[in-house]
Amino acid sequence: MRITISKRDTSILKGFAILCIVFHNYFHWLNPNPGENEFTFSASRVENFFQLLGDEPGEWFNLLFSYLGHYGVQIFVLISGFGLTVSMINRPRTWESFVLNRLKKLYPLLLSGILALFLGVIVMDSQLVDNYIMMELKPKLLFIHTLIPNSGVSVNGPWWFFALILQLYLLFPLLFQWFKKWKWKAFVTVCVVSYGLIFLFRYGLTLYEGSIVMMNAPGHLPEFCLGMMLALQKDQKIGWGWLVLAIVIFCLGNVYALFYPFTFLAISVIALFTYQGLKRLPIKKQWLSRPLAYFGGISMTLFAVHGFFRKPVLTLAQNMHGSWGHFLSGLYFLLIVWAVALAAKVFYDFLCRQLDKIHIRESRATRIIGRVCQVALELFFAYVLGYYIAQNLHKNTQTVADLQLVESGVVHQDAQYVSLLNQVADENMLSFDLQCSFDFSSQDTLSPLPVLVLDIPHCLWMKFEIPESYNTSTPQHFELSYRYLRPFNQNIKGKPIKLYLWIPNQNSSFTFENAQVTLLR
Repeated sequence: MRITISKRDTSILKGFAILCIVFHNYFHWLNPNPGENEFTFSASRVENFFQLLGDEPGEWFNLLFSYLGHYGVQIFVLISGFGLTVSMINRPRTWESFVLNRLKKLYPLLLSGILALFLGVIVMDSQLVDNYIMMELKPKLLFIHTLIPNSGVSVNGPWWFFALILQLYLLFPLLFQWFKKWKWKAFVTVCVVSYGLIFLFRYGLTLYEGSIVMMNAPGHLPEFCLGMMLALQKDQKIGWGWLVLAIVIFCLGNVYALFYPFTFLAISVIALFTYQGLKRLPIKKQWLSRPLAYFGGISMTLFAVHGFFRKPVLTLAQNMHGSWGHFLSGLYFLLIVWAVALAAKVFYDFLCRQLDKIHIRESRATRIIGRVCQVALELFFAYVLGYYIAQNLHKNTQTVADLQLVESGVVHQDAQYVSLLNQVADENMLSFDLQCSFDFSSQDTLSPLPVLVLDIPHCLWMKFEIPESYNTSTPQHFELSYRYLRPFNQNIKGKPIKLYLWIPNQNSSFTFENAQVTLLR
């Protein structure tokens, strides 16, 4: 089949991709939820998908997007590689000029999303953003959050894509020159390197279940480079055998962990063939192509704002029993984020216009600065890679310390913070495992429950919710297990590791007994 992609085709594909992502990021929080193989893999998730589909066929819309909707990201990555290559062919630019131009588009988008987040928290929660959100926004503003454990999908899960796409932007000018010269040989080489790093992190280093590599450029370079090759090889003809192979690999990748990393490239090939086939059907398709092209035009602002408006709609959906109720709640969610995206686009366009006024003339000095920045980034990513390899080699080599600090106590408005742990780190530990348990009861079952907070000043501030089922006067046993993995950019030596129960702004009282806290280093 001959693959042809026009500018309108890219808008339609982006529109389809953003709808997949929006529905996925909503429905995978709504029961029935089979899970998804996005950053990590489990064969049980595809088993759950088919099991739930058989048990509740009316929920097919929910289940389909919950399990498969995240693959819309691959379409975005593919189209990005294609569009950037077409642009570079028509208007060649240096590395520094290209990266600066991309940042002038990417930063306003992130800032528009952050503004929507701040306003959303005020409207939905009647409060300002908390310390945790402020702390997690810092690496996101530097686009390094996917390199930090537990930060990639914090605050607003979809924002992991910002770091990924920036990394691809940084690599693109270099890849473009290489691909122009070596074409498919370069593509194969990049795939070998990419999959080599994926398997190294997933099976060699056994760190974070390979999730870090799947959030960063090595995990998605093949799809990006496939888009580049389609632009360089116009009207590329691809045999049907590749479609059959892609379908086989995609099916195997949802059952066997060994094939899982290849599913993202496989679904990209399947999407290309499917779209080209639909274009050739002798029917009027404007009723579908026009709305998809429209959503493609606002896809980036829709992407930036949709993640954190799920909570109120999910609360509503819990009372809408049945598949039709869940389906309608999903449409309601789309309407809400659509309206927010239109408002955010006004702010985004304003910021872009202001940044477009900044012009840097290309000269020998700018080329030198660009080259210095390029080398510095190469050294930075080499350092991060080396750090995580070293962390893997040193894990589980430290001593064990057991701490039991508080046996019982009362949490109430006069003592909002009740400390369970306050241990100063005597070394810059690579990781530690925290285990906490206690018997919990409520003296006022109508009040919201307190939360557990793990705090390392200027390094970590994480909340752990106590389930609503514990809001009873009868003591119930609560357990928490959490593993802290120190990011490459932090030093915790000499800092206190704090664990405490916290009542945020409420008049209520709770009792805990038989508390045990264990810190494994």
